[in-house]
Amino acid sequence: MAPKNPLDTPLAADIQVRAEQAHALRRVARTLESLLDELARIQAGLGTLPAAARDGQRARHRELRAEAEKYLWYLVVQREAMGLCNHDDVHALYRVPPPL
Repeated sequence: MAPKNPLDTPLAADIQVRAEQAHALRRVARTLESLLDELARIQAGLGTLPAAARDGQRARHRELRAEAEKYLWYLVVQREAMGLCNHDDVHALYRVPPPL
């Protein structure tokens, strides 16, 4: 007897799981991109700030950089969970800048 709902098949369940995995990867990647954009803005504007304000921006850069490294790690771990083991393209695309 065939399932009444085509979404109740094993293939449909696999598709749903993969869709959720892709959605999770997208969320992590968007967060990482946002962090990298903010790091770039801080670096670009650092030279125009007074000395007193630079210290605060450097501290913010350190915090954001640590967060970006964490999200890059999340992305790699999620990819590995999906069976994707070569992360060269990820590291090339999402470059966390060096410390200031």
